[in-house]
Amino acid sequence: MKITFIYPKFDKFLETYPELAEMPAIAATWTFRMPPALGIPILINLLPKDVSWRIVDENIEPVGFDDDADLFAVSFFTPQAAYAYAIGDELKARGKKVIMGGMHPSMIPDDCAPHCDSVCIGEADLLWPKIIEDAAHGNLRPVYRNERLPEPHEIASAKKGIFDVQDNYDWHASLVSITRGCPFGCDWCNVPLYQGDKIRLRPMEHVVEEIRELSGQEFYITDDTIMLKRPRIQKYMMELCEKIRDFKVHMFLSCSPAMNTDPAYLDAIAAAGAKSMYTVFASDPFSARFYARHKGIWQRTIDLVRELEDRGIRFFGSFGVGFDTCNADQFDLILEFCEKADVKTAEFFIATPFPNTPFWHRIKQENRFITFDWKQFNGANVVFRPRATSVEALRNGFVTLWKEFFTRNNIETAHNTFHQKLENILKSKEYSQQVKDAVARGLAKQPVEPHEPLTGKGADNG
Repeated sequence: MKITFIYPKFDKFLETYPELAEMPAIAATWTFRMPPALGIPILINLLPKDVSWRIVDENIEPVGFDDDADLFAVSFFTPQAAYAYAIGDELKARGKKVIMGGMHPSMIPDDCAPHCDSVCIGEADLLWPKIIEDAAHGNLRPVYRNERLPEPHEIASAKKGIFDVQDNYDWHASLVSITRGCPFGCDWCNVPLYQGDKIRLRPMEHVVEEIRELSGQEFYITDDTIMLKRPRIQKYMMELCEKIRDFKVHMFLSCSPAMNTDPAYLDAIAAAGAKSMYTVFASDPFSARFYARHKGIWQRTIDLVRELEDRGIRFFGSFGVGFDTCNADQFDLILEFCEKADVKTAEFFIATPFPNTPFWHRIKQENRFITFDWKQFNGANVVFRPRATSVEALRNGFVTLWKEFFTRNNIETAHNTFHQKLENILKSKEYSQQVKDAVARGLAKQPVEPHEPLTGKGADNG
């Protein structure tokens, strides 16, 4: 049996705002050509040995519709949905068998169903072996849905090394998942709906072994729940950090600004190799008070930046605009905070209601959607009428945030954690020629730094 896994393309930020590609500092933020998320590597690791497989990442290569695979598995998020549907339609027209899964199909399966033969809803760890068996016997069912969530010991590991193709990707940091589920019903997040509202911590020995295999490398922990202040989580993570501190890894983490700031906890993750904390400001209760200029929250968040940076952990702020919890001064507020807290690395995104989240249902009930074009659900477009501003003001304020922040901040300092190179865009297969031309114009405008003469101090005199 042959399976082709497909990861559909999605519209990049710079394709939406090519005018910003001429600013090298902004363009450099988006230089990474990154491999697909964990879904496909997990499914591959669950395959029987007699099943052959290949992966097509449509962001860097076209889908071969004449492929003779027995099953095409398309895994995707909402911004990829329009491209996924087009792929499914074409494959079905050629008589191919197509199954769709991942976050978007799980959240809105009825929307996907016309474009495939089967939809996998939710976590696939327990479902995938049955799907393979049914497909092999020509009995693929229209819908596969878990009767129960996988227990912690049943959560599959991802197969390693399948994206280690130097010419295709720039950042090869591995992805490690420690938990599933989240008890916090933030209105814009679909994790509790997709994975349940209880945190399942994977067996410690499984996680330690995965990280041991990454000794000396970079890896990204995909779960922001591990940074939340809960006794069970803190105990688990303190033990994990102690076990991996001698592995000499570089660890990238994420959370909201409501993260655990216990000094002993921050010391532990720093000693274990934490180098960056991706911190998302959205519509959770803590972020809402931040945008409302709550005095205590404001100061606590400024202190958080310092507490991380003092431990050698880069604070990477990701600031959402356009949420109903934001006010008209949201753009000035973000820039003011970044200046006062000395934020060196940041990005910005536009609030996007993803299917079947509470945020989605509220916007739909209030008839505030202005488009259901899935390509625009990428955090760079305004897809609904915001409360605090007009659509035009939100878009203009978003662009201004990017320009102002990166005009004020040094590009080398902003990106030194990630080793980014602007030239990556010029050789990328992901970007249009329009974006590449804009990047080239921006590079041409950069001042040439004077070089030291090749004599005397600093010269290589052999």
